Amino acid sequence: MKKHVLMAVMLAAGLTACSSGNYAGSGSSNKMTTSGVAQEWQLTMIDQQAISAEGSPTLKVNKDMDVSGYTGCNRYFGNAELNSNRFKIAGMASTKMACSSDSMKLEQTMSQVLSEWSDATVRDNTLLLRNETHTLVFTQINVANSVADKTLKSPVVGSRFNKGEVN
Repeated sequence: MKKHVLMAVMLAAGLTACSSGNYAGSGSSNKMTTSGVAQEWQLTMIDQQAISAEGSPTLKVNKDMDVSGYTGCNRYFGNAELNSNRFKIAGMASTKMACSSDSMKLEQTMSQVLSEWSDATVRDNTLLLRNETHTLVFTQINVANSVADKTLKSPVVGSRFNKGEVN
């Protein structure tokens, strides 16, 4: 009988420890919300490596979950989806400029994580996106000090952006 009780306690402890797919400290109190993710973010780390891209990659999500940003090589846009603590950009499209191999590698990693479902956590001024392969860490950009994105005002991007519909 003691063996069964001990086995049940150990099984319960093991299941409790393994039951959460979230990151340490990212329980239900940190559930993703549209207002939490609807910010302008700058990519600062990929897989625990600091980003030293010439033009820092960005992610901008507005309250309607329209997304735009820069990968360090190309501009992208789409519609973000948020499902509990999971995030992805559906219908992600981008410009197709050729860049250095390092920039292209960074772009491929960033695009892969953003276009597939990733576990997401917002804590303080940090957005963490993690899938089975990579982890992206974004830091919120101080909107008061940010410079307007000139590319979004370009006629090449389209009238939807020029009318200010994506903020």
